[in-house]
Amino acid sequence: MKHELEIEFKNLLTKEEYLQLKDYHFSKSDSEFSQKNVYFDTAAFDLKQSKCALRIRLKDDQGELTLKTPFEGHHHETTIDFAPHKAEEMIAHGRFTLPSELYEFLADKIGLVDQNVNKLAELTTVRYEKDYKDCLLVLDKSSYSNTTDYEIELESNSIETGKEVFDSILKAFAIPKRKTPNKIARAFAAQSEL
Repeated sequence: MKHELEIEFKNLLTKEEYLQLKDYHFSKSDSEFSQKNVYFDTAAFDLKQSKCALRIRLKDDQGELTLKTPFEGHHHETTIDFAPHKAEEMIAHGRFTLPSELYEFLADKIGLVDQNVNKLAELTTVRYEKDYKDCLLVLDKSSYSNTTDYEIELESNSIETGKEVFDSILKAFAIPKRKTPNKIARAFAAQSEL
């Protein structure tokens, strides 16, 4: 089980802004990759109500279960790696019992009682990543529930550095700051509209 603090800045983009950033920051030789995120919650939406998120991510030859919990305006991530076939099995079943270490953490943190979680929504993301000014620059094109959206993310080890670098990118491309709900919120909202 891995733990890390995720300091991340994000902004939704128009398709034109996305293409502009992609052409400028990512060469044709940079490889894109695809990943699938599937989100889960209890029947009573205990995680959502506590501003937590639980996802299974499949990419390349790996699967992982990640719990995101709020921490000082950012997220603390707890991740358990799985073999891809195990992650695919959990997704196909549409529900599973939380691993004991995650359940015990959530029982202590938010008073979680229900150890069973159900599939809420899923999305597929085509992602570009690169190291940029001591940060990780990410461009995402995500598809879910007949919707496609575009997003820039910047991950940093420092709030100050991350904010400075992120703001400079937006300013350089005249991209306005937009309210950007996280992917689970966007995927769940789109799923609810069907």
